[in-house]
Amino acid sequence: MKLANAIEEFVIFKQSLGARYKGESNRLKAFLRQTGDIDLNDLSVQHTQAHLLLVDGAEVTSGWVKKYEALDIFFRYVLARGHLQHSVMPPPPRVKPHAFIPYIYSIDDMRRLLGVPDAHYSPTAPLTPYTMRTFLLLLYGTGIRLGEATKLTIEDINLDDAILTIRETKFFKSRLVPVGQDLAGILRLYRKRQWKDTIQDPNMPFFRTRLHRAITHAHADHQFAWLRMEAGVLRFDNARYQPRLHDFRHTFAVNRIITWYREGKDVQRLLPQLSTYLGHVSIDDTAHYLQMTKELLEEANNRFEQYSTMEVRHA
Repeated sequence: MKLANAIEEFVIFKQSLGARYKGESNRLKAFLRQTGDIDLNDLSVQHTQAHLLLVDGAEVTSGWVKKYEALDIFFRYVLARGHLQHSVMPPPPRVKPHAFIPYIYSIDDMRRLLGVPDAHYSPTAPLTPYTMRTFLLLLYGTGIRLGEATKLTIEDINLDDAILTIRETKFFKSRLVPVGQDLAGILRLYRKRQWKDTIQDPNMPFFRTRLHRAITHAHADHQFAWLRMEAGVLRFDNARYQPRLHDFRHTFAVNRIITWYREGKDVQRLLPQLSTYLGHVSIDDTAHYLQMTKELLEEANNRFEQYSTMEVRHA
């Protein structure tokens, strides 16, 4: 069997199980481009080593690990089905990548980002200042994924009931996302301002560029990279990445847990609700977003002290 056919069969198999497998598919296709469409049994460890080669002194990153894992799972599949007679994977690296620490935006960070004057924005920037601010407030206030936000249409945003419809998400499921009245008011003003002179096709994207096109990941990421520099929202903790748009999702999850602690809610009982709201298939997925901040640790310690005091009184 040729490598291209094997990759196609494997990707179809993974997608039949309910996974999008887009990122992994792209990594396998990158291997195909480098290696060529050769017969599987003509592959050798040298082919995979060449693809996984690290430049001298380069660190093992999470991206490199994902590339290794994509190849490893693929070759396990073709070995199990008899398409390949021998393993071609080198042993995994002993050095693990540095743990990624997401950035948790503070209220002051948001004030800085939203406070950059209109005049500082380039007239050629894809998003107007008003669109960029509203977009950030949506991410901060809902924790939805960047791709979910850019795909929202006019029809998806029900501002009468303050509910967003997120369609065909990461796990091929749609869900309803209620929003607070303050955010609903902001979205209502945005719609009135941006769409007042336009025939509103329900299928048109709610957020659009200056040229009235759908916002892409590149549009949002590039403009946010400029905005965080302009606003001085940066990290100096030797982290590999500066604050990202995806970190608003981490921020939302952490802030929701902190709020529940402060309101005296049963956080363990409510975690499944947060998982559903974020569109996760399990609580383990949600736990990935719960970065232990100083505020979250303080609230957790306060709750533990309260339980400890109650147990001592009843002893």
